[in-house]
Amino acid sequence: MYWPHPDESVAKCNLPGIYRFTIDGLGVYVGRFTNASRPLREYSRNVEKLLEGRPYRPKNHDGFRHVHRVLHQAVMEGRSITLEIVENVDPKMLNERERYWIKRVPDDLRLNGKRRQP
Repeated sequence: MYWPHPDESVAKCNLPGIYRFTIDGLGVYVGRFTNASRPLREYSRNVEKLLEGRPYRPKNHDGFRHVHRVLHQAVMEGRSITLEIVENVDPKMLNERERYWIKRVPDDLRLNGKRRQP
């Protein structure tokens, strides 16, 4: 993994919740998970694929999202990346809580909703 495992003193990885990547000098990305493999492993795998020049998926070679490319850039430039589990949430509330946390990120730092870069 290209960033430290999150501190679980506030929220646990084994319960559904909201996570936040803070990427030094590049921005903040907020997401939701029901399975901790998403924030803990899948993003790292996608960064690894970009580093190695491999496709996103066999039938979708360039399906990487903007956040994947920003994480890749951060790794290449040696920037600090922090992954936090912000809170655990009832699965029925994941979308609402994700929107809440996204709105708390200043517009100029928000990576959510950005279009893919070529």
